[in-house]
Amino acid sequence: MRITSTSCICPVLVCLCFVQRCYGTAHHSSIKVTRNQTKHTEGETEVHHRPKRGWVWNQFFVLEEHMGPDPQYVGKLHSNSDKGDGSVKYILTGEGAGTIFIIDDTTGDIHSTKSLDREQKTHYVLHAQAIDRRTNKPLEPESEFIIKVQDINDNAPKFTDGPYIVTVPEMSDMGTSVLQVTATDADDPTYGNSARVVYSILQGQPYFSVDPKTGVIRTALHNMDREAREHYSVVIQAKDMAGQVGGLSGSTTVNITLTDVNDNPPRFPQKHYQLYVPESAQVGSAVGKIKANDADTGSNADMTYSITNGDGIGVFSISTDKDTREGILSLKKPLNY
Repeated sequence: MRITSTSCICPVLVCLCFVQRCYGTAHHSSIKVTRNQTKHTEGETEVHHRPKRGWVWNQFFVLEEHMGPDPQYVGKLHSNSDKGDGSVKYILTGEGAGTIFIIDDTTGDIHSTKSLDREQKTHYVLHAQAIDRRTNKPLEPESEFIIKVQDINDNAPKFTDGPYIVTVPEMSDMGTSVLQVTATDADDPTYGNSARVVYSILQGQPYFSVDPKTGVIRTALHNMDREAREHYSVVIQAKDMAGQVGGLSGSTTVNITLTDVNDNPPRFPQKHYQLYVPESAQVGSAVGKIKANDADTGSNADMTYSITNGDGIGVFSISTDKDTREGILSLKKPLNY
């Protein structure tokens, strides 16, 4: 049998077309997934397509004590649904909405119309919503956000407990702690240095010093003698902004008194005394008084007298007057001139 070239080609072409058609049909049935639809069929891949939504916030704070002529710009609300054609309406509710904070319902721009004090209120909680201006239907779920009042350095440090009155023993070692003073600053301690206080001593050197960080006052000299000087007036300053130029400051006075310690012996103002006693003096009668001086005070100046030697030990006795601190000599035996 003779077979021509054309009769050999046709069966091959038919087979190829059949295979290509079958492959195409199987391929389309396995990936047929529409947008925003999940098809659960054996062997198929799960695909999700969701439109992106969200709010865009530019700022969350407003500067306190703003005194400018125009309302202060706070921030901007913006929805991804907003195409800029004016169809989106922005609504602001919550603390201060419509009174302190106003919003342009088309652009979403928020402004503050009043001067705010962070020390009175630190933040405001508000709610934002975007709706379709034509249908009044929400385009985004209502969202809560916070506008924080940003601090400026408008409060000086204050000593609430001054002036102070305190004592420290005389002759204390150098560096002895006397008192810790504390100044408070109403500014925000978490923002900048507005509430960072540094202590310094304006009056009272070189006798006393103060720790710049803790406010602890200490003695700064050895052998501070109460008998030489008893009272000291110390002025402490607290300055914010970590003590830098331009910081605000407050001061307080600390009145320090050195208390007595028994560091002085009694001393007689003269070395010799001469007393005259009649031989007729009665036994037990007072024949004279002597007095020693003590630079200390209180119980540290209490003293007792005694006769230690001399030929009058057996003839005279001495006692102490507790009120006057005098030594009273009394006759112990009869006298015979």
